[in-house]
Amino acid sequence: MGKETQSVLVALLGGVLIGITVSGRFTNYVKPGFGPLLLISGIILLLVAVFSLVQVVRADRSRSRQPDPVTATGHGERDTDRPSTAGAADDHTGGNGGDVDAHGHSHAGSRAPWLILVPVMVLLLIAPSALGADAVARSGGSQAIAGLDVTGPVAGSAAAVDKSGAGITGDGGYAPNDGSGQSNNSKQAAASAAGSSGTGARGMDFPALPAGTDPQLAMKQLVLRALYDNQQSVSKTPVTVTGFIADAGTGQNGGYTIARVVISCCAADANPMRVHVAGAAPYPANTWVNAVVVAEPGTGTLANDYVPSVTVKSIQQTSQPSDPYEH
Repeated sequence: MGKETQSVLVALLGGVLIGITVSGRFTNYVKPGFGPLLLISGIILLLVAVFSLVQVVRADRSRSRQPDPVTATGHGERDTDRPSTAGAADDHTGGNGGDVDAHGHSHAGSRAPWLILVPVMVLLLIAPSALGADAVARSGGSQAIAGLDVTGPVAGSAAAVDKSGAGITGDGGYAPNDGSGQSNNSKQAAASAAGSSGTGARGMDFPALPAGTDPQLAMKQLVLRALYDNQQSVSKTPVTVTGFIADAGTGQNGGYTIARVVISCCAADANPMRVHVAGAAPYPANTWVNAVVVAEPGTGTLANDYVPSVTVKSIQQTSQPSDPYEH
């Protein structure tokens, strides 16, 4: 591959990066915060390609201005007194005009730069969409917080232990006595027991829900509150979530799920969060919806990967958000 072709490929890659960033398509693959970095990278690649192409053109012009060695004597005859350099040239070019290293290996025909064309063609011709229902089916798993047994005893009680056997408390294991006759752990256990639904789920404290009727809530927050909230806020107050329709999944007897994919960096670390809804899906898979829901306490269990069920108060089709993922 010539340097001209390499420059064109690099320019194409830079142009594609700039294109998907300016159009907003890049959020199908990475977090919005990477937008400026992608734009800068695309501009740098484009500048490098242009600079490289200019250098190649200048080099070609310089070579074209050099006199022909055959006619350098001015009489159109070869200078026979000067030793021929043809053999030396062949030694360095391998006889085919390509660069040859000390081991006699030519690098003029390298095919590696053509690999740059792969991501360019994928983004130009295929343009993969954001992860959806298929990704949920392939990668759906437990939604429980790592190290905690959602269906275990109330947090802070003597029976509450994590998988290492240590007590799960709110004070890191340090439980001073304030003179009331009860340690902090005992008081936390009593408070959690008083606020629990009787399902045996561990409790956590969450901030109050946003003000207003049917407040908007991220799917991840809905799932965590449905599984762990001491106050059972999403079981008492309808909230609005945005997600897409997907199949019911493991451990469910019919119905469908409303899901949203959560990423930390890019689509490669995607983790779907979902809630289950009984009955027939009102829209096809991958349809984005706004749904007003109320969580059903105690429905997220080990058997269904801790996917809580919700009762849908209303549901409407909507367009895919500019950022299809949660973070």
